[in-house]
Amino acid sequence: MIFLVNDANILIDLLKIDLLDTFFHLEYDFQVTDMAFAEILEGNAAVLFPFLEKGLLAKQGFSFEELLQIQLLEVENPFLSIADCSCLYLSRKISATLLTGDAALRRTAEQNNIVVHGILWVLDEIIATGLISEKEARGKLIQLMELNSRLPTGECQKRIKFWGKGL
Repeated sequence: MIFLVNDANILIDLLKIDLLDTFFHLEYDFQVTDMAFAEILEGNAAVLFPFLEKGLLAKQGFSFEELLQIQLLEVENPFLSIADCSCLYLSRKISATLLTGDAALRRTAEQNNIVVHGILWVLDEIIATGLISEKEARGKLIQLMELNSRLPTGECQKRIKFWGKGL
């Protein structure tokens, strides 16, 4: 089973475009750190509880020693939050793929030889498994672009154009 460590922004983006349930139908072992989970607003976090209860999403806490290691990561990478560092730590610890929309975290993960993907990869995976159509993904991406200005515009436009063929 492939482990995916989810940064809060991925889960929030999926929630905003109503693809959270679809996301958890992918064949991965989904992980979130307790620190990343704490970044999700209370109302949004409540939406995640059923996924935790069903065992589709595992929330990972840390020992005192691990917290010290996470703090060291934060000292070494002052541009990352403690929650970001917890995701980086967990990804390294369990040899997981990291899902994030945070450019600084992505860069740091890549420098540490951690496989990292963002929301566009998630949409690609959802399409590839037949959970939604390209047409639906196109609409969801357009919707997300209106809500999240930090998305890579060029890559988004490529997908919107490709997924719009035949419309």
